[in-house]
Parts: sequence; C-alpha cells; structure tokens
Amino acid sequence: MRYLIPFVLAALTASAQTETPQPTAKTAAASFSPNLFGRKNLTGVTAQPAATVIVNAASYLPGISPGGLSTIFGKNLSHVADVVVANTNPLPTLLGDVSIKVNGRSAPIFSVSYNGSDDQISFQVPYRTETGRNAAEVLVYDRGNLVADIITDSFTEDPGIFVYQGKYAIAVRATNNSLIGPNNPASPGDVIVLYTTGLGRLTLDLQDGYGAPSSPLAYTSDPFQVVVNGQQCQVLFSGLGPGFVGLYQINLVLPRNLPSGDLNMQILSEYGDSAIVKLPVF
Repeated sequence: MRYLIPFVLAALTASAQTETPQPTAKTAAASFSPNLFGRKNLTGVTAQPAATVIVNAASYLPGISPGGLSTIFGKNLSHVADVVVANTNPLPTLLGDVSIKVNGRSAPIFSVSYNGSDDQISFQVPYRTETGRNAAEVLVYDRGNLVADIITDSFTEDPGIFVYQGKYAIAVRATNNSLIGPNNPASPGDVIVLYTTGLGRLTLDLQDGYGAPSSPLAYTSDPFQVVVNGQQCQVLFSGLGPGFVGLYQINLVLPRNLPSGDLNMQILSEYGDSAIVKLPVF
C-alpha cells in the first residue's frame, strides 16, 4: 500500500496542474425519492456553468454518489492557503474551519487545499444521501459562514478510476503492491488491484467517515465488470479498501492474451460506466 496514499492524495488535493471541471447551473432540489439513478438516466441539455462545481473525486465528472469521494472546486470557499489533510479515523466533519452538509447531513472531510487560484475540498458523501436528478443540496461553510450552496445529481453508482500523470490507472500488483506504470507494466494474467470510488451500495451498514473493516469485508451490493483492451477481466472482489474511507477497490485477473502497450481500461455498471483510462501492459 506504500504507493497508494501519495497518489490518491495527489488526486484529491493537487488541482494546480489540472483544468478545473465545468459545473452545472444551480436549480431547485428534488424531494427525496428512493429511486435507482445513474448517468445512463441523464437526458436533456447541459446547463450553463456556475461559480462552484462538485464532481466525482476520481473522474471529475459532475455529481456525487452516496458513500463515494467527491471534490468541490470554487473560489472563496475557505481561508486555507495551502493544503490541510485529515489524518484521523474517523475523518473529521470540520477541517481547516470548513464544514459540509449534504441534504442536512454532516460530511466527513478528507482535505482542504488552495492552488493559488481555486479552493478544492475533498470529502466523503454520506452513505444515506438521497439519489436522483438534482436530489442533493451541498452546503459549504467556512468559519461558520455559508460560502456555497450547490444542487447536484446524486447517482446510485458512478464509477471513477483514480489516475496519475493524467491518464494511468492507480493500480497495483496483488503480489507485491507495486504501482503499475510505464516503467513497471502489468503482465497478461496478473492479479491486480484497481482503486476507484463511486461503486455505490455495500453489503455492510457503515458509519460515515470511518475506515472500512477488513473482517468482514464491505463488498459492493452490485457486480461490476472491468474491460481491458475490450476484453472482460475476471473480477475477484469489488468493495471498500480495508481501512480507507470512500475508497473502493476491484481485485481482478487480467486476460492472458492481452497485447503490449498502454491499453484502454474501463469499469462497466448498470447505472453508468467509468471514464476510459490507460493500463500499461507488457
């Protein structure tokens, strides 16, 4: 796991080298409806950008997913001048004088940062957040003052794969936890662990902000498919990474007949597929 923390931390806090995602306009919040909702349900015209945006912390696509990690980008959201990262279990609901409410529920905060232009706040979406189109209202407070009020879609599942160098999946070999990359490619037939968020409902009823247990494991309620170079992988496990908050993992076996190269990789879900990322294979 020695590679995981710095790379996921960078994905959650380092926006200086990344284009800030474009938000959708604020509209009235929908009343709670216990429906199952994903990106495949979205229809209609994209709304105009607003001042503040909330996105999947891995894919940077707009919206949230209960239990997953999300990131808010905007201006004048906090007084933090650099980076403040939580290092407690459970995660705090107040960090750097910033707090977040999602449909009235306090959200555990992973980090608060500023890149010289935009503020960035990464947090776990409470597990019991309602799902649907415009179903979530996210309030951001700085030193007790309301600084942002965002209405956003909330997805039952919204798979996002964490990446580094802008395109490579954060994945490790199961045998030695070494990070897979251009200088350490995976091999056909390898068992690897892919780090993600937004995989939705779990087999355990967990508390917000607490690291996932290792016994019993928190499996996803729904199965997921992973394809590499168009070929389906054998999935051994999908669920929360033990000890982590909002960080899911998929343990999988790569097909034995994969070609060499930076291959396309994607998670497939009934509700919405992940963005395509690259996995080096040799």
